[in-house]
Amino acid sequence: EEAIRLGVKYNPTLEIAFEEIQDLEWQLIRAKRKWYPTFRVDGGSLFTGYTWSTFVENNYAQGPVTRAIKGDTTPNTVQRKSKNYNTRASARIDWDFLDLTRQPDINAAEDRLRRQKLLFNRSARSLILAIQQNYFSIQSSAQLIDNFNQIYAINKQQLRILSERRSIGMTTVLDVEQTKSQLFAQLNEVVSYTQQYITQTGQLAKNLALKPGQLAIPIEKAKPQGVWTRSLGQTIDEALQQREEIFAEIAAAEAAEWSGIAALRQYLPVFSLQASGNLSKRNGYQNILVNENPNKNISDRQGWDATIGIGFKWNVFDGGISAATAESQFARSRKLLATASKSKLQITEEVQSSYGAMETAKIGIKSAEQAYRSAEIAQEAARARFDVGVGDIVSVVQAINLLSSAAIQKSQATLTYNNSIAKLYRYSANWPMKSQKDVNLRIKTNDQTTQR
Repeated sequence: EEAIRLGVKYNPTLEIAFEEIQDLEWQLIRAKRKWYPTFRVDGGSLFTGYTWSTFVENNYAQGPVTRAIKGDTTPNTVQRKSKNYNTRASARIDWDFLDLTRQPDINAAEDRLRRQKLLFNRSARSLILAIQQNYFSIQSSAQLIDNFNQIYAINKQQLRILSERRSIGMTTVLDVEQTKSQLFAQLNEVVSYTQQYITQTGQLAKNLALKPGQLAIPIEKAKPQGVWTRSLGQTIDEALQQREEIFAEIAAAEAAEWSGIAALRQYLPVFSLQASGNLSKRNGYQNILVNENPNKNISDRQGWDATIGIGFKWNVFDGGISAATAESQFARSRKLLATASKSKLQITEEVQSSYGAMETAKIGIKSAEQAYRSAEIAQEAARARFDVGVGDIVSVVQAINLLSSAAIQKSQATLTYNNSIAKLYRYSANWPMKSQKDVNLRIKTNDQTTQR
């Protein structure tokens, strides 16, 4: 329970899933804000400032001879200048009060958000299952290490006795070497299970998001954890009614269908209320001769205008692009619905498999425990018979091998049972222990962090 609490609280997997929800929430807000009007203010290429210009005209058609005959004294070159201080601004308001693509876009965004919220729960359930499986695997490895350490100690004592007997000729080299071989084989088993134990503790530390260098070690010894009280039929019904994967696929299918509807409605006209206004102000002189005094020609001009009315835009034909996009979305929707149906079959298979493993593991635990007790008695009897000279070393070796096999079977049966219970919680979409409270607390914490 403590391991689950730590994993749910600190593992970044849920942070990633939560931020994906935030992303889709803002996408939904963006879609809804299409109902709002738009307002734009534009200062033009130059909002306020000075402009200068000079104009030069050469009248080549008026030569000196012509002017002499007609008495024209106009110079051949005319030079004019301008200088103004200008201020320009415009504003525009548009409101698409009739846009039939808007609501389908909102519906699609809502369905995508609903899907992601379902997938957040799926991520939380998968994380909890991974933590439980890591935890039980570590317990199993620790149990095997303890058992094989005990068997190794028995073999080591047996080897010491045989070595002493060998020194006085009461046993053979074969007996000693056979016991040595078995001793080193069991030592290798202990080393292997120790390596496995270290790897598993590292995996659990990763799932709990512990600091570098820290490992997580269960304080409990391996034993059957929990009891599943529901029947197979009830478990399957719960799974089909509650599994997020099914409803996530359905939500995605509905989002794709709404996107297809929005694409088809691209061919419908959009009506909008439009209003605009323009303001201009100019102070200065305009188009006077270069040698004129500009102070006598300075003027101040102001102007403004406004328009309001209803406009529309109509994408009558786009080559069939929007129609093809719609059909693509409809096909994707049908595929996702088929995937949801397939998920039901997979979920049923997962529940049946886990339920069957749990039932067989119950029997396996009892059988393995009895086998282990019998193997312990058998190896003690074989060693006693060998000590008094009525047994041989082969019987001792076989009895210890049976004890080793029984220890593995006992550990494996317990691990299978615990994993099956954890999988049944996961596959039926039920929260084990107090994990739902932990997940809700994580969501609340993330919400508060986002608001700040």
